[in-house]
Amino acid sequence: MKRIYLPLVFSLLAISGCSDKNNAEVTPSSVSEKKAVDNAEVENDKKEEKCVVPDVEGYDKVGCLRDGLAGVIKQSDDQYDKANRVGYIDKDGQLIIPFQFDAIVAGEGGESLDFNDFSEGLAAISKNDKYGFIDTKGKVLIEPKYDWASSFSNGLAVVSAEGLYGAIDKQGKTVIPFEYQALADFHDGFATAARPAKDPEDYESKYGLINKQNEVVIPFMYESMGNLSESLIAVKKDGKWGYVDTTNKSIITINLAYEMVNDFSDGLAAVFSYEENSDNLEYGYIDKTGKIVIPMQFTKAYWDDTEGLIDFNNGIAVVNDKEGRTFCIDKKGKETQCPDGIGGTDNQLDDEGDNLDEEALEAKSSDAPQFITITDYLALKPNENWTWDKLAALPNVQEWRVKSPIKEEGSSESSIYSINAGLSDTSWMSAYGTKAQPNMVVLSSGQGVIEDSSLEGVYELSDFFNQQDLTRIPSNCDVDSRFVQKFYKWQKKGFQPLYVYDVTMPGNSGSETEFGIAKNLEEFFKPEYEGSYLGLQSMNNNYDEVICIFK
Repeated sequence: MKRIYLPLVFSLLAISGCSDKNNAEVTPSSVSEKKAVDNAEVENDKKEEKCVVPDVEGYDKVGCLRDGLAGVIKQSDDQYDKANRVGYIDKDGQLIIPFQFDAIVAGEGGESLDFNDFSEGLAAISKNDKYGFIDTKGKVLIEPKYDWASSFSNGLAVVSAEGLYGAIDKQGKTVIPFEYQALADFHDGFATAARPAKDPEDYESKYGLINKQNEVVIPFMYESMGNLSESLIAVKKDGKWGYVDTTNKSIITINLAYEMVNDFSDGLAAVFSYEENSDNLEYGYIDKTGKIVIPMQFTKAYWDDTEGLIDFNNGIAVVNDKEGRTFCIDKKGKETQCPDGIGGTDNQLDDEGDNLDEEALEAKSSDAPQFITITDYLALKPNENWTWDKLAALPNVQEWRVKSPIKEEGSSESSIYSINAGLSDTSWMSAYGTKAQPNMVVLSSGQGVIEDSSLEGVYELSDFFNQQDLTRIPSNCDVDSRFVQKFYKWQKKGFQPLYVYDVTMPGNSGSETEFGIAKNLEEFFKPEYEGSYLGLQSMNNNYDEVICIFK
């Protein structure tokens, strides 16, 4: 049988492997803090102010407006080139600070580039792997000389040198000496800190609280700590959590058996435990007596940086249920309307998994799983790209086979990386791209007649997509009698368009289907996918028609 497209082969190659599980308690509060994850267990779930992203194009990434400016990353043919990639624009998209600063390597596997927002009139910038600070005019006020730097908070910025952490003021003067193994941002004049263990055989750091004069407020006696919020600080001792005040008086007894906890916000704090037989965390909310007031009915991927959305803000929190749906709740745990701007979504959260097409939900047979939540999850908001971390948090996965991107054996010089997951006994998902980012997602299914004569495990387009979101693109690519290949534009309100190919390969011994998703149609015809029997002859600028050539 003639194969149309190589990702089906990739999917089979990627089946071997195993999932990984990181018991990370850290939730970094800024881009640059991600680099310090290995050095600090400090919980740092800050509330974020409303994110307003300028409506511009032509950049790899656009940030939130802070102090009137938003960071941008200049496009480059070399995705790994971080030199002179970061600049800052105003609300109208005018470039105010030129591209003279280096991008920051981010992501769990260093697969993405990022920058720091402005805070208190300054932004932490990187140049030649050293960190300093600029003002809103682009003037360098503190020369890049630190190994790492966070944003300013309470007039101080946490920085590191030679493996230890301290803090500086806006003139670059060292206020907190470099003597800590971990140091969080200052809030209300206090910061959680960690000192190296005194006993060489004790590998665990001890956490305490200091003030801006570097005075010890809470002794260094805890296994982990959160930040001061609403007069309470989360503390961990002997594997249990509780909350104390700034005098170290116990307010919620240290007997909470959770994997991790968040700071209090609007009188509630999220608490997390691992789901049974899962890499995900389930969570609910406690009040200031330690009582669960919103049950543990929500789900979070353990590596997901929620950016404060899980925490309540003005009585609203953004949550995910076990089906992968994203929505808002009030302080009673009831679903409610999301206010405009929560999480920078402009109230478009309902488009990510709600209002599913009734006809699509009835596709195939009653026992066929519906994976529409998966494709809704894959939708990309304007100016966004997929990341390996994002795809590794895919909902409704039955089993991860390869969760961290690995280089495909036998791939061309351009080096293709992939991850792979089983969705059911007869279907799977694979993602392919560069080491920096995934560029294509492939949903496949296959079943032999000998396994089930009804072939109910071979899924159709309506099992994965709301039909109302798809527009057929005319092409000649389905003329070969041995297969049918169709192209679609996938457009959801509030999201950038994606493109889909649909391949059906029937045979005497069974049937196979494959659906590819990418930001452009050219992705499906790239030369690095060697072995493809289908090539591109022509395509117009609007993607209104595709003319294929058969090799």
